[in-house]
Amino acid sequence: MSKEILEQLGLSKNEIKVYFALLELDQASATPIVKKADIPNSKVYPILEKLIKKGLASYVIKNNVKYFQASDPKNLVDLLNEKEKQIALQKKKIQELVSKIEKKRKLAKEKQEATIYEGLEGVKAAFNNMLSMLKAGEEYRVFTLGEELGRKDLIRFLQKHHQRRIQRKIKIRLIGNKDIKTLVKRYYKKIPLNIRYTNYKLPTGVFIFKNNVMTVIWGDIPTAFIIYSKKNYEYYKTFFEEMWKTAKS
Repeated sequence: MSKEILEQLGLSKNEIKVYFALLELDQASATPIVKKADIPNSKVYPILEKLIKKGLASYVIKNNVKYFQASDPKNLVDLLNEKEKQIALQKKKIQELVSKIEKKRKLAKEKQEATIYEGLEGVKAAFNNMLSMLKAGEEYRVFTLGEELGRKDLIRFLQKHHQRRIQRKIKIRLIGNKDIKTLVKRYYKKIPLNIRYTNYKLPTGVFIFKNNVMTVIWGDIPTAFIIYSKKNYEYYKTFFEEMWKTAKS
């Protein structure tokens, strides 16, 4: 009989030794079992109790002495069946756990939240967060700001932002109304921008990236509103791509 099979059924090495000893001895008290199995005397009774619980051993009492014997070997099949039931139950519990984890992941992906950044430092943090989410070679899409592009504080801000963007090798595509074309050429001509223009009235100051849509308002207190929503992101992304097809350089 293969010891490996018994180990797979959950028997310890000492339990296997005692079980084989019982098979050879037919019926015996503890002392012969200890010698035959070559185990410490202190361990024989606990091991025999375990074998009895597993249905692999039994005993009779003669003259107040316990004599142990191996049970019907067919009980090994019962032990295997019990183990299969346990495995099936464990598999079911694991499948339920996996299902719960997948639901949580799905909810996490589908969650929606909004964040507001106020003040120059706040908006700077929002732009830095956007760049940190993007890897080299990736891009973000922008519906540009309007007449604010001529403000000195915004010019300085965007020049520094694009320096960081270029260093990180992040791409950008922009769409703006044709009315701002002169401002872009005057103040941003040294910045490599992939920009197109359109006659349509568009939302302004909208940055589309990684399931986020950020709207920037450059007033007395610059403010950035970021909405994290996959659906909202996909809507703006699709809208941008449709406008990109018709816009011109």
